[in-house]
Amino acid sequence: MAVVASDIFFRTFKDCINDLVQGISVDTNSSDPATTNAVHVISKQLHGNFGRLQYAIKVIQARLCEDAVWATSTAVTVYELLAMSIDPAFPHPDPQMPADFSGAIVVRDQLMRACQAQFQQTMAMREWSRGLITFLGQLCTIGNTTSTTPGVVLHIIDGMMTSTSLTTGENFDIFVGFMMRAGPFFDSHVGIQEHLTARMERLKDRARGLGMTESLAIYGILQLRQKGWRVDEMECVV
Repeated sequence: MAVVASDIFFRTFKDCINDLVQGISVDTNSSDPATTNAVHVISKQLHGNFGRLQYAIKVIQARLCEDAVWATSTAVTVYELLAMSIDPAFPHPDPQMPADFSGAIVVRDQLMRACQAQFQQTMAMREWSRGLITFLGQLCTIGNTTSTTPGVVLHIIDGMMTSTSLTTGENFDIFVGFMMRAGPFFDSHVGIQEHLTARMERLKDRARGLGMTESLAIYGILQLRQKGWRVDEMECVV
């Protein structure tokens, strides 16, 4: 009976999380009471259970993959609120993890793991998930709990740039959108810019085998970097 009761409780939890995440609107922010309350309820429903946290992240990731607008305007806010509201002592189940590997750090760790797995999945698809790649671009910030790392950014750039599906459907547009966020983020880290320079050189080589529109877009990215990613100083390239 204990197992059955546990299953019932978990099903109820899943229904609750699904409803809460689906109910969070687009264009929200951390000061919106409805969003804040929804995420606080999610946090309280975790009860220190690692499996529940993983499920909550799974639902959030599914929503952002389905809705690129939500991925752009809301998903990062949801994760930031979750990291702030989760119990600081929320544990990681691996006993080999340091004692201070808890709370917001666990949220970030599971978020990054989920993103890595989903990125590999979308790279295997003919048409990529705009919502996911858009969200990964939103993580190109500094100082937030959800901030990505230069290493992750390079991995994403390499994956898209070398893909045989780069010019399929909307994939190239998705790639350019990511570069517009990833480039300034990467160059803001002192001493490692040469790694992005190497990717830019490869991108230039790749442009030779692409169409006119794609080649011009790549030229625009290269020029934009030379101008310190200041869009207002860019000449119109069409």
